[in-house]
Amino acid sequence: MDFTPDERAVYALIDGDVLLTEASGSASQVGRPAIWRGDLPLCCFQNTVIRVRPHAADPEYVLLVFRHYMASGLFADAARGIGIQHLGGARLEQLPFPLPPLAEQRRIVAEATRRGDELRAAADSLETALARTHEQDSEVLSAAVAGRIVSADIAPSGLPAGWRLTSVRDAGEVRLGRQRSPASHSGPNMRPYLRVANVLEDRIDLSDVKEMNFTPEEAEIYALEPGDILLNEGQSLELVGRPAMYRGELPGVCFQNTLVRFRAIPEVDPEFALIVFLHYLRSGEFRRIARGSTNIAHLSRTRFVEMPFPVAPLDEQRAIANEARRFLDESRVRREMLVRSLDRIAQVEKEVLAAAVSGALVPQNEGDEHAEDLLKRCGPPPLDRRAIDNRAVEEGNMAKQPDSEPRRLGEPELAAALRRSGPMRIPELCRSAGFDLNDVGEIERFYLALRNELGVSVEAVGEREENQTLGAVPDAP
Repeated sequence: MDFTPDERAVYALIDGDVLLTEASGSASQVGRPAIWRGDLPLCCFQNTVIRVRPHAADPEYVLLVFRHYMASGLFADAARGIGIQHLGGARLEQLPFPLPPLAEQRRIVAEATRRGDELRAAADSLETALARTHEQDSEVLSAAVAGRIVSADIAPSGLPAGWRLTSVRDAGEVRLGRQRSPASHSGPNMRPYLRVANVLEDRIDLSDVKEMNFTPEEAEIYALEPGDILLNEGQSLELVGRPAMYRGELPGVCFQNTLVRFRAIPEVDPEFALIVFLHYLRSGEFRRIARGSTNIAHLSRTRFVEMPFPVAPLDEQRAIANEARRFLDESRVRREMLVRSLDRIAQVEKEVLAAAVSGALVPQNEGDEHAEDLLKRCGPPPLDRRAIDNRAVEEGNMAKQPDSEPRRLGEPELAAALRRSGPMRIPELCRSAGFDLNDVGEIERFYLALRNELGVSVEAVGEREENQTLGAVPDAP
């Protein structure tokens, strides 16, 4: 981007500047901070970034404070916006800032860095252990379908003695689920059905089950039975074919055509079939035969039924499935423990940040220069070359535009817009009342007007939601 010499004097970054994301679609990501360390010469910043130039504070300490504000949700609470959440330089300036003596700031930074390094090292070890559990699962699944998980003699064919290689078609019945259509959204025979979102790896998730109408004849075809294996027919390339067994968790449930159902023949143990399909998922066999775009891949019943399927004697299938399941269950328990430990590390990181900004991380030293004396000695932050009084907090500027006159809020303008047009959601009300959704300052003024009028001349209509519908209060002054 082109900057004039005057603009470069205003927007140039220097080593030690603290930068924050001014806006994000997620309130939890607003204000994400980092220190500029001079990595790129002559670099400036635009209006998606807020720059804070520390004056009486160590930049590393300022970063700790802002990391705490982000982690604790303070930035999220301060952000405003419709769809995109904005922090805004003016609101950032109004937030409190805990300022200890400079020497204590540096002790806090050193201790927080030490603890942070320890926590990151612990997290790295846990992540490595977590990845290893997945690798071990894949190794067990590979050994299971090759007959190596229990004692077996390998025949000249390469298969264990007594085994044969057939196809998925011959190992069970394969069927695509029922297609959803507008006509099935309601009817006299509504039944629950499973879809891709319900079929996770080796697990059925019933937290969000939809319903559609199935005729009695369709219900007979698409109803699930305990032991049926469902596979994701359409998914991302890494997850296509993801299998899980239905074990009767929801009686009377059917399935949609985003899933493939495998129903084993009597000579194939369903638990063994699930182990085979889990191996195909982990080893990339499903990914190899899938077709589609980078966003969605399809397994296809036609390709799926032609895949090879190893068949062992039934007793051996059951022994293999039992041994593999025992290991997978133990591995799952280990994974859950590791995930809980990782979650605890994330919580401890928040606790360290909270302690850092509350004076609880390191002991105070009576010999340190008091913060009040530090501020007197340093004086006020120097103004930059813009004729605006925003001190050390500055918002970038993509285009040079004259400052607009502030909107007058003396009359209930939002209520007037609602009386003209009837109830509206927040974005429509913002536009109807004449505010510019692309201007951060306009959005701030809109929310100021809303705060003044809500409950007086404006009221919420219907259930509470993100983009709330608002209406004018009848007979309000």
